[in-house]
Amino acid sequence: MRQLTYYVGSTLDGFIAGPDGQFDFFPFEGDLAAALVAEFPETIPAHGRGPLGLDGVANRRFDTVLMGRASYEPGLAAGVTSPYPHLRQYVFSRSLAQLDPAVQIVAGDPVAFVRDLKRQDGAGIWLCGGADLAGQLLGEIDELIVKRYPVVIGSGVPLFRAPFLPTRLTLTDSRVFNTGATITTYANTPEPSPMLFRPTTGADLDRVTAVTVDEPIGWIAADRYLEELGEGMYRPEWTWIAEQDGRVVARALWWGQATSEHPVALDCLYVDPSVPDRAAVAAELVTAGLRAFAEQGADKLPLYNVTLPTGWREDPAVVAALTWRQQAARAAGLTDEVERLRLEWTPDDGLPTAGGRLTFSEGTDEEFLDVFRRIAVGSLDGETRRNLALMGPEATAQEEVDFYLGCPGERSWWRLARTPDGQVAGLALPSATPYNRNVGYLGVVPELRGQGYVDEVLAEITRVQVAAGAELITATTDTDNAPMAAAFARAGYRTAQTRMIYSVPERAPVS
Repeated sequence: MRQLTYYVGSTLDGFIAGPDGQFDFFPFEGDLAAALVAEFPETIPAHGRGPLGLDGVANRRFDTVLMGRASYEPGLAAGVTSPYPHLRQYVFSRSLAQLDPAVQIVAGDPVAFVRDLKRQDGAGIWLCGGADLAGQLLGEIDELIVKRYPVVIGSGVPLFRAPFLPTRLTLTDSRVFNTGATITTYANTPEPSPMLFRPTTGADLDRVTAVTVDEPIGWIAADRYLEELGEGMYRPEWTWIAEQDGRVVARALWWGQATSEHPVALDCLYVDPSVPDRAAVAAELVTAGLRAFAEQGADKLPLYNVTLPTGWREDPAVVAALTWRQQAARAAGLTDEVERLRLEWTPDDGLPTAGGRLTFSEGTDEEFLDVFRRIAVGSLDGETRRNLALMGPEATAQEEVDFYLGCPGERSWWRLARTPDGQVAGLALPSATPYNRNVGYLGVVPELRGQGYVDEVLAEITRVQVAAGAELITATTDTDNAPMAAAFARAGYRTAQTRMIYSVPERAPVS
């Protein structure tokens, strides 16, 4: 994008010309004149270039000059119709006729013309004057360079002639010369408008799906989003954006079951890399969403689930992408952190061998509740241990049973494991998600752990799923639960992904 620079001389009292357009009172001398010739040679008009030794000197900053009629007419009065033949020349006037083929008269909107000019290839664009044209183009001026001479004239043509609209510029350079003149440079970089964090509506759909994630993690394909939006697993009110100056700069996609009243997990969190502090903006976005869900009555706030490739710690791009998301999650209060393996089994991996030491049968909800309560004690599963500490074994068992009853899997798949003498050894809960069949939950009662029964329970789950037609079975386990990870490996389950899960620490109920 080309830059528009308003480069102009001014008196100390802010005039670029006298009341009748005269400017011969500006001195061109000493170290200031030497600097102007050296740094801005293309701004010297044709009749002055020869005496200053500028014939054939290349342009340094600009290849285009813009003039208002009042800036062009002094040359016309002297018979000069093309004052800057070494530049592309445009004069803005609705009444002036074309006088020279080297000078294009522009009768239309200066703003639209300049915006188009900026998009074209080329060097800088010099706005020579005058006040009316500068006033119309104030919003398009990228840089203001003022040669301020030690002269006061009392009245004349101002730097800008425009409606009252205070516009703050940023000082980027200032020099003082022996002649008493200065050259001061300002950047016209308006402060960005405040960022707005809000849930989307149907009208935002195209902008939400147009967001492109340029990192190796954290993306949800647009077609998947649209498909699951139609099924109610993504919803406009669960999709939040950060918006600035009409542009979507961040996006958070929360997901839930089609029957969920509130979202279950944050699936995708993304902030545009142009944002200076991605973690801070992401934290504000997540915080705003979580606050809204709490106000809407969510008993349990959704967790944040980040899917990573296997061996992600050896990939700098993945580590960098996770780092700012991790910082955002923690800042938003999702400070409980668990690393989990996502495992997969397919028929090509072969059915795990059943040891034959256990028998499996169906059972009542009360029987499963009792076994859940027993196996929760001493469990190495992070979530089970947290729930046990917070709620105790009874409530933990009830929550697990209620959760799996609400999953898409069939209740008829559930099995109790027993030893040959009829003693309950554990349970096997084949289950399903909206996407795949999965292992669900398995466990062995504390007094029988360490005897290899977990392998038989996992084999039974796999067998039940295959008998029900499963071509892919998924599972998850914490990386800290080494015995369970080893059991999955023995059964032929392969690690497909790693997941980092961030959640709000749960508090024990008040007694």
